[in-house]
Amino acid sequence: MKLLIVLLLSLLAQACTTVGSLDRPEDYYQDSYYANRSSSSAEPILTDTTSLEDEKINSLLYERIRLPKQVRIAILKLSNDDYWRFYSDEFTQLNDSISNNLIDRLRASPRVYDASYLPSMLIPEKRTFPVLREAAARFQADILLSYRSSCDSFQKYRFISPDETKAYCTVEAMLLDTRKGIISKSVVSTQSFSAKKEVNDTDFSETIKKAELQALSTALGEVAAETVSYLKTAPLLDKKNNP
Repeated sequence: MKLLIVLLLSLLAQACTTVGSLDRPEDYYQDSYYANRSSSSAEPILTDTTSLEDEKINSLLYERIRLPKQVRIAILKLSNDDYWRFYSDEFTQLNDSISNNLIDRLRASPRVYDASYLPSMLIPEKRTFPVLREAAARFQADILLSYRSSCDSFQKYRFISPDETKAYCTVEAMLLDTRKGIISKSVVSTQSFSAKKEVNDTDFSETIKKAELQALSTALGEVAAETVSYLKTAPLLDKKNNP
């Protein structure tokens, strides 16, 4: 039994991970390399009958993202979960604090003059890349940060303590450059959080949801940190590079 507990705790300890895409090396954009690739007609990426598509794909592959000195980030939550937002005043405050914390961490970057959620009136039912890009442009956002989250709890954890739970949340996020329509950064963060049933908790499911909210908050914090780190090294957009 002791061995089982040790192994379980070891697995739980490894549940917190954050992985972000890496920036391209500088020599990727060397003129000679780009010219050799873009001018080659003998080796199409797809087929001989899709030259137009090949041209578009090459343009996407070799486009270099440049951003203004300060940007506006539009935030879009793609998942429909509300984590008991209207269950009680406490849960409403918890959900609001998670959203506010994400905004505050993004706005703390010297490269960000504003970070706000994309107005719901701009979000159509059919969420395609062109439509979302247009919505971000109408909001005058340089970057669209979209994410979705999923949460669950470790069922076996209750065998260790019936009044405790350990939940985990995974947040998948990506940054869409509004000007170019290119994904410039992706982040996947999985975080866990343990909680013990409190006297004021109506039942154990309420305890679980609180743990999930804590894990979600940590995961979104990691997404914000990865975004801020990316912006630190993102090339500047000047008049010469402005399309």
